[in-house]
Amino acid sequence: MKTMNIISILLLFLGVLGCSSNETPNIPTATNGKLSLNVTINKEVTEVANGRTLEEDVTVDILDSDGKVAVSYASISAIPEEIELATGVYTTVAKSTSASLTGFDTPQYGGVSESYSISTDALTAEMLDCTLQNTKVTVAYSDVIKNQYTTYSTNVTSDFGELTFEKDETRAGYYRATGNLTIVATIGDNGQTVESVISDIQPTTLYKVTIAIEEGTGKVIISVDESVLDGGNKDIVITPVEGEARPDYNTSIGFFTKNGKLYDPNGMEFVARGVNNAHFWFDNGGRDLALNALSAINANSSNMVRLVWQTDYNASNWENEEETVRLRKMINTCIANGMVPMIEMHDATGGENKEQIDAIVAYYTRPDILSVMKEFESILLINIANEWSGKDAVYRDTYTEAVTNLRNAGIMHTLVIDASGWGQDIQHVFDYGQNIIDSDPLKNILFSVHMYQSFRTEQSITAALEKAVELKLPLVVGEFGFKHGDPAVDIPFEHILSECERLEIGWLAWSWKGNSGGVEYLDLVEEWDGSKVTQWGTDIITGPYGLQNTAKKVSVLK
Repeated sequence: MKTMNIISILLLFLGVLGCSSNETPNIPTATNGKLSLNVTINKEVTEVANGRTLEEDVTVDILDSDGKVAVSYASISAIPEEIELATGVYTTVAKSTSASLTGFDTPQYGGVSESYSISTDALTAEMLDCTLQNTKVTVAYSDVIKNQYTTYSTNVTSDFGELTFEKDETRAGYYRATGNLTIVATIGDNGQTVESVISDIQPTTLYKVTIAIEEGTGKVIISVDESVLDGGNKDIVITPVEGEARPDYNTSIGFFTKNGKLYDPNGMEFVARGVNNAHFWFDNGGRDLALNALSAINANSSNMVRLVWQTDYNASNWENEEETVRLRKMINTCIANGMVPMIEMHDATGGENKEQIDAIVAYYTRPDILSVMKEFESILLINIANEWSGKDAVYRDTYTEAVTNLRNAGIMHTLVIDASGWGQDIQHVFDYGQNIIDSDPLKNILFSVHMYQSFRTEQSITAALEKAVELKLPLVVGEFGFKHGDPAVDIPFEHILSECERLEIGWLAWSWKGNSGGVEYLDLVEEWDGSKVTQWGTDIITGPYGLQNTAKKVSVLK
Protein backbone atom coordinates (compact mmCIF):
# COMPACT_ATOMS: atom_id res chain seq x y z
CA MET A 1 0.00 0.00 0.00
CA LYS A 2 1.97 2.96 -1.22
CA THR A 3 -0.10 5.85 0.18
CA MET A 4 0.17 4.99 3.84
CA ASN A 5 2.34 7.40 5.82
CA ILE A 6 5.51 5.64 7.03
CA ILE A 7 6.35 6.98 10.51
CA SER A 8 8.72 4.93 11.70
CA ILE A 9 8.75 -13.63 14.33
CA LEU A 10 8.89 -17.48 21.32
CA LEU A 11 7.93 -20.42 19.66
CA LEU A 12 11.07 -22.20 19.15
CA PHE A 13 10.15 -24.83 16.70
CA LEU A 14 12.47 -27.72 16.80
CA GLY A 15 11.96 -28.94 13.28
CA VAL A 16 14.93 -27.84 11.27
CA LEU A 17 14.78 -30.22 8.35
CA GLY A 18 17.55 -31.43 6.14
CA CYS A 19 19.08 -34.64 4.85
CA SER A 20 22.65 -35.45 5.68
CA SER A 21 24.95 -38.37 6.09
CA ASN A 22 26.18 -39.23 9.55
CA GLU A 23 29.67 -38.74 8.15
CA THR A 24 31.42 -35.43 8.51
CA PRO A 25 32.35 -33.55 5.36
CA ASN A 26 35.62 -34.45 3.66
CA ILE A 27 37.46 -31.20 4.28
CA PRO A 28 41.22 -30.77 4.48
CA THR A 29 42.50 -31.39 7.99
CA ALA A 30 44.23 -28.04 8.11
CA THR A 31 40.87 -26.26 8.32
CA ASN A 32 39.16 -28.73 10.63
CA GLY A 33 38.49 -28.80 14.33
CA LYS A 34 36.77 -31.25 16.62
CA LEU A 35 33.57 -31.11 18.65
CA SER A 36 32.77 -33.06 21.78
CA LEU A 37 28.98 -32.91 21.93
CA ASN A 38 26.99 -33.99 24.98
CA VAL A 39 23.22 -33.99 24.36
CA THR A 40 21.17 -34.82 27.44
CA ILE A 41 17.50 -35.09 28.31
CA ASN A 42 16.11 -33.41 31.37
CA LYS A 43 15.28 -36.39 33.57
CA GLU A 44 12.46 -34.80 35.51
CA VAL A 45 10.03 -36.55 33.16
CA THR A 46 11.08 -39.92 31.76
CA GLU A 47 8.04 -42.20 31.61
CA VAL A 48 8.42 -44.34 28.49
CA ALA A 49 6.84 -47.80 28.33
CA ASN A 50 7.48 -48.69 24.69
CA GLY A 51 10.84 -50.35 25.25
CA ARG A 52 12.78 -47.43 23.74
CA THR A 53 14.88 -44.97 25.63
CA LEU A 54 14.27 -41.26 25.28
CA GLU A 55 17.73 -40.91 23.73
CA GLU A 56 16.58 -43.10 20.82
CA ASP A 57 13.60 -40.84 20.17
CA VAL A 58 15.57 -37.62 19.60
CA THR A 59 17.40 -36.76 16.38
CA VAL A 60 20.32 -34.32 16.38
CA ASP A 61 21.40 -31.95 13.60
CA ILE A 62 24.47 -29.74 13.59
CA LEU A 63 23.86 -26.63 11.48
CA ASP A 64 26.46 -24.32 10.00
CA SER A 65 26.23 -20.53 10.04
CA ASP A 66 24.06 -20.60 6.91
CA GLY A 67 21.55 -22.90 8.60
CA LYS A 68 22.54 -25.88 6.47
CA VAL A 69 22.88 -29.34 8.00
CA ALA A 70 26.58 -30.15 8.37
CA VAL A 71 26.03 -33.52 10.05
CA SER A 72 22.98 -35.39 11.31
CA TYR A 73 22.44 -38.20 13.82
CA ALA A 74 19.37 -40.42 14.05
CA SER A 75 19.55 -40.53 17.84
CA ILE A 76 21.51 -39.14 20.76
CA SER A 77 23.21 -42.49 21.25
CA ALA A 78 24.56 -42.31 17.68
CA ILE A 79 26.69 -39.25 18.45
CA PRO A 80 30.41 -40.21 18.49
CA GLU A 81 32.81 -39.06 21.17
CA GLU A 82 34.37 -36.58 18.78
CA ILE A 83 32.96 -34.98 15.64
CA GLU A 84 35.26 -33.53 12.99
CA LEU A 85 33.94 -30.30 11.50
CA ALA A 86 35.24 -27.52 9.30
CA THR A 87 36.17 -24.41 11.22
CA GLY A 88 33.27 -22.04 11.62
CA VAL A 89 30.20 -21.26 13.69
CA TYR A 90 27.61 -23.96 14.40
CA THR A 91 24.36 -24.61 16.24
CA THR A 92 23.00 -27.92 17.51
CA VAL A 93 19.30 -28.70 17.08
CA ALA A 94 17.59 -31.69 18.70
CA LYS A 95 14.01 -32.73 18.05
CA SER A 96 11.66 -35.56 18.95
CA THR A 97 10.76 -38.22 16.41
CA SER A 98 7.35 -38.65 18.04
CA ALA A 99 4.27 -37.56 16.07
CA SER A 100 1.78 -38.09 18.88
CA LEU A 101 -1.00 -35.58 19.44
CA THR A 102 -2.10 -37.26 22.67
CA GLY A 103 -0.92 -40.40 24.38
CA PHE A 104 0.31 -42.08 27.52
CA ASP A 105 4.06 -42.14 27.99
CA THR A 106 4.78 -40.13 24.83
CA PRO A 107 6.96 -37.20 25.91
CA GLN A 108 8.54 -35.12 23.16
CA TYR A 109 11.92 -33.56 23.88
CA GLY A 110 14.11 -31.14 21.99
CA GLY A 111 16.21 -28.04 22.16
CA VAL A 112 18.50 -25.63 20.34
CA SER A 113 21.98 -24.68 21.53
CA GLU A 114 23.63 -21.30 21.49
CA SER A 115 26.05 -20.75 18.62
CA TYR A 116 29.58 -22.07 19.13
CA SER A 117 32.84 -21.94 17.18
CA ILE A 118 35.03 -24.73 15.85
CA SER A 119 38.70 -23.74 15.62
CA THR A 120 41.57 -25.34 13.73
CA ASP A 121 43.09 -28.35 15.53
CA ALA A 122 41.10 -27.54 18.69
CA LEU A 123 38.54 -29.58 20.61
CA THR A 124 35.34 -27.71 21.47
CA ALA A 125 33.07 -29.14 24.17
CA GLU A 126 29.37 -28.30 23.99
CA MET A 127 26.27 -29.48 25.87
CA LEU A 128 22.60 -29.32 24.92
CA ASP A 129 19.95 -30.12 27.53
CA CYS A 130 16.70 -31.16 25.81
CA THR A 131 13.50 -30.06 27.49
CA LEU A 132 9.91 -31.27 27.34
CA GLN A 133 8.00 -29.81 24.39
CA ASN A 134 4.51 -31.14 25.07
CA THR A 135 2.23 -30.91 28.11
CA LYS A 136 2.24 -33.56 30.82
CA VAL A 137 -0.89 -34.50 32.83
CA THR A 138 -1.23 -36.85 35.78
CA VAL A 139 -4.47 -37.79 37.54
CA ALA A 140 -4.63 -38.96 41.15
CA TYR A 141 -7.55 -39.85 43.39
CA SER A 142 -7.72 -39.02 47.07
CA ASP A 143 -7.88 -41.78 49.69
CA VAL A 144 -11.48 -40.81 50.42
CA ILE A 145 -12.42 -41.40 46.76
CA LYS A 146 -10.60 -44.73 46.75
CA ASN A 147 -12.24 -45.85 49.99
CA GLN A 148 -15.73 -44.59 49.26
CA TYR A 149 -16.15 -45.64 45.61
CA THR A 150 -15.33 -48.74 43.58
CA THR A 151 -15.97 -47.15 40.19
CA TYR A 152 -14.33 -43.94 39.01
CA SER A 153 -12.36 -42.59 36.05
CA THR A 154 -11.35 -39.28 34.49
CA ASN A 155 -11.33 -38.19 30.85
CA VAL A 156 -8.87 -35.44 29.92
CA THR A 157 -9.57 -34.02 26.46
CA SER A 158 -7.59 -31.56 24.36
CA ASP A 159 -8.38 -30.07 20.97
CA PHE A 160 -6.59 -33.05 19.45
CA GLY A 161 -7.70 -36.09 21.41
CA GLU A 162 -8.83 -37.69 24.65
CA LEU A 163 -7.19 -39.91 27.26
CA THR A 164 -9.07 -41.87 29.93
CA PHE A 165 -7.36 -42.17 33.30
CA GLU A 166 -8.89 -45.27 34.89
CA LYS A 167 -8.77 -45.64 38.66
CA ASP A 168 -5.57 -47.71 38.55
CA GLU A 169 -3.84 -45.60 35.90
CA THR A 170 -0.38 -44.52 36.99
CA ARG A 171 1.01 -43.32 33.66
CA ALA A 172 1.26 -39.69 32.64
CA GLY A 173 -0.62 -38.40 29.62
CA TYR A 174 1.03 -36.10 27.11
CA TYR A 175 -0.79 -33.56 24.98
CA ARG A 176 0.16 -31.25 22.18
CA ALA A 177 0.84 -27.98 23.96
CA THR A 178 -1.82 -25.68 22.56
CA GLY A 179 -5.45 -24.90 23.36
CA ASN A 180 -7.36 -26.05 26.43
CA LEU A 181 -7.80 -29.24 28.44
CA THR A 182 -11.25 -30.33 29.60
CA ILE A 183 -11.29 -32.61 32.65
CA VAL A 184 -14.39 -34.72 33.34
CA ALA A 185 -14.33 -37.02 36.36
CA THR A 186 -17.00 -39.72 36.55
CA ILE A 187 -17.50 -41.02 40.08
CA GLY A 188 -19.63 -43.87 41.44
CA ASP A 189 -22.07 -46.38 40.00
CA ASN A 190 -24.58 -43.62 39.29
CA GLY A 191 -22.11 -41.83 37.00
CA GLN A 192 -21.85 -38.54 38.87
CA THR A 193 -19.67 -36.15 36.87
CA VAL A 194 -17.72 -33.02 37.66
CA GLU A 195 -15.92 -30.90 35.06
CA SER A 196 -13.05 -28.44 34.99
CA VAL A 197 -11.13 -26.65 32.22
CA ILE A 198 -7.44 -25.75 32.03
CA SER A 199 -7.03 -22.87 29.61
CA ASP A 200 -4.05 -22.19 27.36
CA ILE A 201 -1.93 -25.23 28.19
CA GLN A 202 1.81 -24.82 27.85
CA PRO A 203 4.82 -26.99 27.01
CA THR A 204 7.33 -27.91 29.71
CA THR A 205 4.41 -27.87 32.13
CA LEU A 206 2.99 -30.55 34.43
CA TYR A 207 -0.66 -30.37 35.44
CA LYS A 208 -1.26 -32.57 38.47
CA VAL A 209 -4.99 -33.28 38.61
CA THR A 210 -6.43 -34.55 41.87
CA ILE A 211 -9.99 -35.83 42.30
CA ALA A 212 -11.11 -35.50 45.91
CA ILE A 213 -14.03 -34.95 48.27
CA GLU A 214 -14.41 -31.48 49.69
CA GLU A 215 -14.41 -31.43 53.46
CA GLY A 216 -17.64 -30.22 55.00
CA THR A 217 -19.75 -30.48 51.84
CA GLY A 218 -19.05 -34.00 50.57
CA LYS A 219 -18.86 -32.65 47.00
CA VAL A 220 -16.54 -34.20 44.44
CA ILE A 221 -13.99 -31.57 43.44
CA ILE A 222 -11.15 -31.28 40.93
CA SER A 223 -7.95 -29.50 41.87
CA VAL A 224 -5.06 -28.77 39.51
CA ASP A 225 -1.49 -28.06 40.53
CA GLU A 226 0.51 -26.45 37.74
CA SER A 227 4.30 -26.54 37.72
CA VAL A 228 7.05 -25.96 35.17
CA LEU A 229 8.99 -29.17 34.74
CA ASP A 230 12.09 -27.73 33.17
CA GLY A 231 13.29 -24.74 31.26
CA GLY A 232 12.79 -24.18 27.60
CA ASN A 233 10.57 -22.17 25.38
CA LYS A 234 6.98 -22.29 24.30
CA ASP A 235 7.00 -24.36 21.13
CA ILE A 236 4.42 -25.43 18.59
CA VAL A 237 4.65 -29.19 18.14
CA ILE A 238 3.36 -29.96 14.68
CA THR A 239 1.91 -33.45 14.45
CA PRO A 240 -0.14 -34.99 11.63
CA VAL A 241 -3.92 -35.26 11.53
CA GLU A 242 -6.15 -36.49 8.73
CA GLY A 243 -5.27 -34.19 5.87
CA GLU A 244 -3.67 -33.76 2.46
CA ALA A 245 -0.35 -35.59 2.11
CA ARG A 246 2.67 -33.33 1.86
CA PRO A 247 4.43 -33.82 -1.51
CA ASP A 248 7.67 -35.79 -1.30
CA TYR A 249 9.62 -32.88 -2.74
CA ASN A 250 8.46 -30.55 0.03
CA THR A 251 10.70 -31.10 3.05
CA SER A 252 9.40 -28.17 5.07
CA ILE A 253 7.61 -28.55 8.39
CA GLY A 254 5.37 -25.58 7.73
CA PHE A 255 2.66 -24.64 5.24
CA PHE A 256 2.81 -26.07 1.74
CA THR A 257 1.07 -25.55 -1.59
CA LYS A 258 -0.32 -28.28 -3.82
CA ASN A 259 -2.54 -28.20 -6.90
CA GLY A 260 -3.23 -24.51 -6.48
CA LYS A 261 -4.19 -24.66 -2.80
CA LEU A 262 -2.49 -23.76 0.47
CA TYR A 263 -2.27 -26.34 3.26
CA ASP A 264 -1.23 -26.01 6.88
CA PRO A 265 1.38 -28.33 8.44
CA ASN A 266 -1.34 -30.86 9.27
CA GLY A 267 -2.35 -31.07 5.61
CA MET A 268 -5.58 -29.18 6.21
CA GLU A 269 -6.54 -26.66 3.53
CA PHE A 270 -6.11 -23.13 4.82
CA VAL A 271 -8.08 -20.23 3.35
CA ALA A 272 -6.85 -16.92 4.70
CA ARG A 273 -9.37 -14.50 6.11
CA GLY A 274 -7.69 -11.58 7.78
CA VAL A 275 -6.25 -8.10 7.71
CA ASN A 276 -3.05 -6.15 7.22
CA ASN A 277 -1.51 -4.57 10.33
CA ALA A 278 1.17 -1.86 10.19
CA HIS A 279 3.60 -2.96 12.92
CA PHE A 280 6.75 -1.27 11.62
CA TRP A 281 5.18 2.16 11.60
CA PHE A 282 3.13 2.03 14.79
CA ASP A 283 5.00 -0.19 17.25
CA ASN A 284 8.02 2.07 17.66
CA GLY A 285 8.56 4.86 20.14
CA GLY A 286 7.16 2.72 22.95
CA ARG A 287 3.66 2.73 21.48
CA ASP A 288 2.99 -0.92 20.52
CA LEU A 289 -0.28 0.14 18.90
CA ALA A 290 -0.30 -2.53 16.21
CA LEU A 291 1.07 -5.18 18.56
CA ASN A 292 -1.65 -4.60 21.14
CA ALA A 293 -4.27 -4.56 18.39
CA LEU A 294 -3.64 -8.23 17.60
CA SER A 295 -5.97 -9.36 20.37
CA ALA A 296 -8.77 -7.21 18.93
CA ILE A 297 -8.06 -8.51 15.43
CA ASN A 298 -8.38 -12.05 16.76
CA ALA A 299 -11.57 -11.15 18.61
CA ASN A 300 -13.03 -10.11 15.27
CA SER A 301 -12.40 -13.61 13.83
CA SER A 302 -9.30 -13.07 11.70
CA ASN A 303 -7.30 -16.24 11.08
CA MET A 304 -4.27 -14.53 9.53
CA VAL A 305 -2.47 -11.20 9.84
CA ARG A 306 -0.10 -9.71 7.29
CA LEU A 307 2.60 -8.06 9.38
CA VAL A 308 4.02 -4.92 7.77
CA TRP A 309 7.79 -4.66 8.33
CA GLN A 310 10.86 -3.05 6.77
CA THR A 311 14.56 -3.80 6.62
CA ASP A 312 15.75 -0.44 7.99
CA TYR A 313 15.14 -1.15 11.69
CA ASN A 314 16.87 1.31 14.01
CA ALA A 315 16.92 0.16 17.63
CA SER A 316 17.09 3.74 18.88
CA ASN A 317 13.53 4.21 17.62
CA TRP A 318 12.43 1.08 19.49
CA GLU A 319 13.73 1.91 22.98
CA ASN A 320 16.99 0.13 22.09
CA GLU A 321 15.22 -3.20 21.74
CA GLU A 322 17.05 -5.64 19.48
CA GLU A 323 15.24 -6.29 16.23
CA THR A 324 15.15 -10.05 16.78
CA VAL A 325 13.45 -9.52 20.14
CA ARG A 326 10.85 -7.30 18.52
CA LEU A 327 10.25 -9.74 15.66
CA ARG A 328 9.77 -12.65 18.04
CA LYS A 329 7.39 -10.60 20.15
CA MET A 330 5.31 -9.63 17.12
CA ILE A 331 5.13 -13.16 15.70
CA ASN A 332 4.57 -14.81 19.07
CA THR A 333 1.73 -12.43 19.92
CA CYS A 334 0.06 -13.19 16.61
CA ILE A 335 0.34 -16.92 17.24
CA ALA A 336 -0.81 -16.60 20.85
CA ASN A 337 -3.98 -15.04 19.47
CA GLY A 338 -4.56 -18.05 17.21
CA MET A 339 -3.69 -16.30 13.94
CA VAL A 340 -1.23 -17.26 11.22
CA PRO A 341 1.50 -14.63 10.76
CA MET A 342 2.62 -13.51 7.30
CA ILE A 343 5.56 -11.11 7.44
CA GLU A 344 6.18 -8.75 4.52
CA MET A 345 8.92 -6.25 3.68
CA HIS A 346 7.55 -2.89 2.56
CA ASP A 347 10.84 -1.34 1.38
CA ALA A 348 10.52 -2.09 -2.33
CA THR A 349 6.93 -0.91 -2.80
CA GLY A 350 6.47 0.14 -6.42
CA GLY A 351 10.15 -0.38 -7.23
CA GLU A 352 11.40 -2.02 -10.40
CA ASN A 353 15.10 -2.58 -9.66
CA LYS A 354 16.43 -6.08 -9.02
CA GLU A 355 18.76 -4.65 -6.38
CA GLN A 356 15.77 -3.89 -4.16
CA ILE A 357 14.83 -7.57 -4.00
CA ASP A 358 18.48 -8.53 -3.55
CA ALA A 359 18.63 -6.27 -0.50
CA ILE A 360 15.50 -7.82 0.99
CA VAL A 361 16.84 -11.33 0.41
CA ALA A 362 20.07 -10.27 2.12
CA TYR A 363 17.98 -9.10 5.07
CA TYR A 364 16.05 -12.38 5.38
CA THR A 365 19.29 -14.37 5.18
CA ARG A 366 21.23 -12.21 7.65
CA PRO A 367 22.17 -14.65 10.44
CA ASP A 368 20.16 -13.02 13.23
CA ILE A 369 17.04 -12.54 11.08
CA LEU A 370 17.43 -15.97 9.48
CA SER A 371 17.46 -17.53 12.94
CA VAL A 372 14.10 -15.93 13.75
CA MET A 373 12.59 -16.99 10.44
CA LYS A 374 13.68 -20.59 10.99
CA GLU A 375 12.28 -20.66 14.51
CA PHE A 376 8.82 -20.07 13.10
CA GLU A 377 9.02 -22.30 10.01
CA SER A 378 6.05 -24.31 11.27
CA ILE A 379 3.61 -21.40 11.19
CA LEU A 380 5.08 -18.33 9.44
CA LEU A 381 4.56 -17.34 5.80
CA ILE A 382 7.11 -14.98 4.24
CA ASN A 383 5.84 -12.35 1.80
CA ILE A 384 9.15 -11.49 0.17
CA ALA A 385 8.37 -7.91 -0.81
CA ASN A 386 5.36 -5.65 -0.97
CA GLU A 387 4.28 -4.62 -4.46
CA TRP A 388 7.69 -4.81 -6.14
CA SER A 389 6.93 -4.00 -9.75
CA GLY A 390 9.64 -5.43 -11.97
CA LYS A 391 8.52 -5.85 -15.55
CA ASP A 392 8.28 -8.94 -17.75
CA ALA A 393 11.34 -11.23 -17.66
CA VAL A 394 12.92 -9.07 -14.97
CA TYR A 395 10.03 -10.00 -12.68
CA ARG A 396 10.47 -13.69 -13.48
CA ASP A 397 14.24 -13.80 -13.22
CA THR A 398 14.50 -11.65 -10.11
CA TYR A 399 12.01 -13.71 -8.15
CA THR A 400 13.46 -16.98 -9.45
CA GLU A 401 16.87 -15.94 -8.13
CA ALA A 402 15.37 -14.68 -4.87
CA VAL A 403 13.61 -17.99 -4.24
CA THR A 404 16.80 -19.92 -4.99
CA ASN A 405 18.85 -17.79 -2.59
CA LEU A 406 16.26 -18.04 0.18
CA ARG A 407 16.05 -21.82 -0.19
CA ASN A 408 19.84 -22.15 -0.21
CA ALA A 409 19.90 -20.26 3.08
CA GLY A 410 17.53 -22.80 4.62
CA ILE A 411 14.27 -20.84 4.44
CA MET A 412 11.69 -23.58 3.81
CA HIS A 413 8.54 -21.54 4.40
CA THR A 414 5.75 -20.85 1.96
CA LEU A 415 7.05 -17.82 0.07
CA VAL A 416 4.48 -15.22 -0.95
CA ILE A 417 5.15 -13.20 -4.10
CA ASP A 418 3.16 -10.08 -4.95
CA ALA A 419 1.97 -9.37 -8.46
CA SER A 420 3.80 -6.66 -10.38
CA GLY A 421 2.36 -3.19 -11.00
CA TRP A 422 1.92 -2.18 -7.37
CA GLY A 423 0.52 -5.65 -6.73
CA GLN A 424 -2.29 -5.23 -9.27
CA ASP A 425 -0.79 -6.55 -12.52
CA ILE A 426 -1.75 -10.20 -12.12
CA GLN A 427 -0.84 -10.92 -15.75
CA HIS A 428 2.78 -11.28 -14.62
CA VAL A 429 1.65 -14.05 -12.27
CA PHE A 430 -0.18 -15.79 -15.10
CA ASP A 431 2.77 -15.40 -17.48
CA TYR A 432 5.61 -16.33 -15.13
CA GLY A 433 4.09 -17.88 -12.02
CA GLN A 434 4.60 -21.48 -13.09
CA ASN A 435 8.20 -20.72 -14.07
CA ILE A 436 8.87 -19.42 -10.58
CA ILE A 437 7.17 -22.43 -8.96
CA ASP A 438 9.13 -24.84 -11.16
CA SER A 439 12.39 -23.20 -10.09
CA ASP A 440 11.58 -23.83 -6.42
CA PRO A 441 12.69 -27.29 -5.24
CA LEU A 442 9.93 -27.19 -2.61
CA LYS A 443 7.25 -25.96 -5.06
CA ASN A 444 6.01 -23.84 -2.16
CA ILE A 445 4.96 -20.49 -3.64
CA LEU A 446 1.80 -18.49 -2.94
CA PHE A 447 1.07 -15.53 -5.21
CA SER A 448 -0.67 -12.39 -4.02
CA VAL A 449 -2.74 -9.88 -5.96
CA HIS A 450 -3.77 -6.49 -4.59
CA MET A 451 -7.21 -5.45 -5.76
CA TYR A 452 -7.62 -1.70 -5.98
CA GLN A 453 -8.57 0.55 -8.90
CA SER A 454 -7.35 -1.92 -11.53
CA PHE A 455 -10.22 -4.14 -10.38
CA ARG A 456 -13.07 -1.68 -10.52
CA THR A 457 -15.46 -4.09 -12.27
CA GLU A 458 -16.92 -7.40 -11.15
CA GLN A 459 -15.90 -8.94 -14.46
CA SER A 460 -12.22 -8.12 -13.94
CA ILE A 461 -12.30 -9.60 -10.44
CA THR A 462 -13.96 -12.84 -11.53
CA ALA A 463 -11.72 -13.20 -14.57
CA ALA A 464 -8.53 -12.83 -12.52
CA LEU A 465 -9.56 -15.20 -9.74
CA GLU A 466 -10.96 -17.86 -12.07
CA LYS A 467 -7.82 -17.73 -14.23
CA ALA A 468 -5.64 -18.40 -11.18
CA VAL A 469 -7.79 -21.39 -10.26
CA GLU A 470 -7.72 -22.67 -13.85
CA LEU A 471 -3.91 -22.45 -13.94
CA LYS A 472 -3.66 -23.98 -10.44
CA LEU A 473 -1.59 -21.05 -9.25
CA PRO A 474 -1.96 -20.69 -5.46
CA LEU A 475 -3.34 -17.21 -4.82
CA VAL A 476 -4.35 -14.88 -2.02
CA VAL A 477 -5.84 -11.40 -2.35
CA GLY A 478 -3.19 -9.82 -0.15
CA GLU A 479 -4.70 -6.32 -0.10
CA PHE A 480 -7.92 -4.68 -1.22
CA GLY A 481 -10.21 -1.81 -0.31
CA PHE A 482 -13.65 -0.47 -1.10
CA LYS A 483 -12.22 2.46 -3.03
CA HIS A 484 -8.81 3.75 -4.06
CA GLY A 485 -6.96 5.91 -6.52
CA ASP A 486 -6.57 9.58 -7.32
CA PRO A 487 -9.29 10.39 -7.88
CA ALA A 488 -10.67 7.54 -5.81
CA VAL A 489 -12.88 5.05 -7.61
CA ASP A 490 -15.24 2.56 -6.05
CA ILE A 491 -14.14 -1.07 -5.95
CA PRO A 492 -16.80 -3.81 -5.79
CA PHE A 493 -15.26 -5.33 -2.68
CA GLU A 494 -18.40 -7.36 -1.92
CA HIS A 495 -17.73 -9.20 -5.17
CA ILE A 496 -14.13 -9.83 -4.12
CA LEU A 497 -15.41 -11.37 -0.89
CA SER A 498 -18.12 -13.49 -2.49
CA GLU A 499 -15.88 -14.72 -5.31
CA CYS A 500 -13.10 -15.58 -2.89
CA GLU A 501 -15.61 -17.60 -0.89
CA ARG A 502 -16.90 -19.37 -4.00
CA LEU A 503 -13.41 -20.18 -5.28
CA GLU A 504 -11.85 -20.85 -1.85
CA ILE A 505 -9.26 -18.10 -2.23
CA GLY A 506 -7.85 -16.28 0.78
CA TRP A 507 -8.02 -12.55 1.38
CA LEU A 508 -6.47 -9.92 3.66
CA ALA A 509 -8.18 -6.55 3.88
CA TRP A 510 -6.19 -3.31 3.99
CA SER A 511 -5.89 -2.34 6.82
CA TRP A 512 -6.59 -2.33 10.56
CA LYS A 513 -5.63 1.28 11.23
CA GLY A 514 -3.05 4.00 10.58
CA ASN A 515 -3.82 5.04 7.01
CA SER A 516 -3.02 8.61 6.01
CA GLY A 517 -2.23 10.69 2.95
CA GLY A 518 -5.83 10.80 1.80
CA VAL A 519 -6.70 7.13 2.26
CA GLU A 520 -7.77 7.31 5.88
CA TYR A 521 -11.05 5.83 4.69
CA LEU A 522 -9.30 2.44 4.49
CA ASP A 523 -9.02 2.20 8.28
CA LEU A 524 -11.12 -0.74 9.48
CA VAL A 525 -11.35 0.74 12.97
CA GLU A 526 -11.28 4.18 14.51
CA GLU A 527 -9.47 2.98 17.64
CA TRP A 528 -6.60 0.49 17.67
CA ASP A 529 -8.36 -1.63 20.30
CA GLY A 530 -11.29 -2.17 17.94
CA SER A 531 -13.77 -0.43 20.22
CA LYS A 532 -15.00 1.77 17.36
CA VAL A 533 -15.38 0.18 13.93
CA THR A 534 -15.73 2.07 10.66
CA GLN A 535 -18.26 1.16 8.00
CA TRP A 536 -15.42 -0.43 6.03
CA GLY A 537 -14.58 -2.46 9.12
CA THR A 538 -18.19 -3.46 9.64
CA ASP A 539 -18.40 -4.73 6.06
CA ILE A 540 -15.21 -6.76 6.48
CA ILE A 541 -15.98 -8.11 9.95
CA THR A 542 -19.71 -8.78 9.99
CA GLY A 543 -20.73 -8.73 6.32
CA PRO A 544 -22.27 -11.86 4.77
CA TYR A 545 -18.85 -12.93 3.44
CA GLY A 546 -16.85 -11.21 6.15
CA LEU A 547 -14.57 -12.54 8.85
CA GLN A 548 -17.19 -13.64 11.32
CA ASN A 549 -19.12 -15.62 8.72
CA THR A 550 -16.29 -17.22 6.73
CA ALA A 551 -13.01 -17.35 8.69
CA LYS A 552 -11.89 -20.74 10.00
CA LYS A 553 -8.96 -21.03 12.38
CA VAL A 554 -5.90 -22.94 11.23
CA SER A 555 -5.83 -26.50 12.59
CA VAL A 556 -2.41 -26.17 14.22
CA LEU A 557 -3.52 -23.28 16.44
CA LYS A 558 -7.08 -24.24 17.38
